[in-house]
Amino acid sequence: MKHTHIIVHHTGAEEKDAEQVKRYHLSLGWRDIGYNYVIERYGNVVEGRSLDIPGAHCRAGGMNHKSIGVSVIGNMEEHCMLPDQHEALLGLLWDLVGCYGIPEENILGHREVPGAATACPGRFMDMDVLRRELCQADGNKPDNEVNSNVSTGVKQKTSHLWRVQVGAFSTRASAENYARQLRQKGIDAFVFDGKEISTS
Repeated sequence: MKHTHIIVHHTGAEEKDAEQVKRYHLSLGWRDIGYNYVIERYGNVVEGRSLDIPGAHCRAGGMNHKSIGVSVIGNMEEHCMLPDQHEALLGLLWDLVGCYGIPEENILGHREVPGAATACPGRFMDMDVLRRELCQADGNKPDNEVNSNVSTGVKQKTSHLWRVQVGAFSTRASAENYARQLRQKGIDAFVFDGKEISTS
């Protein structure tokens, strides 16, 4: 099967892990999880349905038969990806682009596929920003770097992301307010106190 596209999803729920997603899909009578890869909360990339058989993640445009389905656990209509998920998603996309020769313009959010009536992968998943980050990462990749072997499930981080801290606040309310303003402008923003991350 020739893979020409990558379709990015969110699960739309707050599952514990990829196994829970798989159990749900099996309960629908499917033969396996619908996605080819699932990214868990702490950046673990879990292989799902074999790439040798059609997927069950995007009927529109015949994408189940020609695309790789990647899903991030969580509801990105309500919050941004966690930082570890963001980094893992970029690394996985980079690997898949290199491994299968998929052009970056063929990396689509589910909602971007013509004929797909969905908000997936959610309003906090900006595909234009994601593709731009992927292009920037690709431009910084050394010519002699070797892609990790995605097909065998050996997943290694292939890029390093530098994050920008834009402020520090004495109260959580002030921090949450500022983060909310940034998110309204389309900028990923998290409130982090050194122990836990808030995306609300």
